[in-house]
Amino acid sequence: MEGSPVTQPSLSFDRAADFYDATRALPPDVSALLTDAILAELGSAGRLLEVGVGTGRISRPLMERGLHVVGVDIAPRMMKQLRAQLTSPHTPPDLLLADATWLPFREASFPALLFVHVLHLIPDWHDAVAEMRRVLAPGGVVLSHWDQTKGANWGEPSKASDWDAAGEWWKEALHERGFQRRKRANIQDIDAALACTGGETRLMTIARREEVSTVAEEMELTRNRIHSWNWEIPDDLYAELLPRHERWALDHFGGPDAKLRRAVEYKLQVWRFPG
Repeated sequence: MEGSPVTQPSLSFDRAADFYDATRALPPDVSALLTDAILAELGSAGRLLEVGVGTGRISRPLMERGLHVVGVDIAPRMMKQLRAQLTSPHTPPDLLLADATWLPFREASFPALLFVHVLHLIPDWHDAVAEMRRVLAPGGVVLSHWDQTKGANWGEPSKASDWDAAGEWWKEALHERGFQRRKRANIQDIDAALACTGGETRLMTIARREEVSTVAEEMELTRNRIHSWNWEIPDDLYAELLPRHERWALDHFGGPDAKLRRAVEYKLQVWRFPG
């Protein structure tokens, strides 16, 4: 019907399949702690659905510990990378090409669900939450992991991390050019939606780390469009703004070798639902 809003598609990570693990891998100690925490929350549940399984960055260590994982994703190249990394210690997963807003499973099929950095990529994320609740068994658990920047260092947790100024630069530059970025769900939105479906939540900090990079390293990631925040920007607009951004970054931070610091907390959120 004329005038009806056009729903944007969910953001596929297939373009990142060749570099995703190299740029998104958890530090080994954090990965081990997260795996332990997830398995502790699962208890006797021997089966887990991961929505947005990708390359199995989170699920592969669980498979090594004997957990049967069912994974869905809209990105076939990402799941191809997952399959390529499976070895004999991994419990073979069941992988399906499917959208989070229409999961191909019966009601109450899974005792546990996991999602990591995925709902903010889905315009109809409320539908994805409803689907997760539909396929979750009574008394089931939903797990979510993310990392949260607390500031430039632990001494000033309320202060923005050094590189956050670059994000503000892009926000202002895109606004000046009249480009409107897609609205993404935030953690508070997702929490409220799951609470409305009857979930009670608990948040854990798995690990804390202080991370350091250089201006040159961050500029290289931006130049190669490694992170998904810039994929929606049209190529011609990105090519126009990128040189301006690089000149700004070199001037603002004091050169390519300047150190950028951020304090990061790795979180696991647990929602439990009545039986």
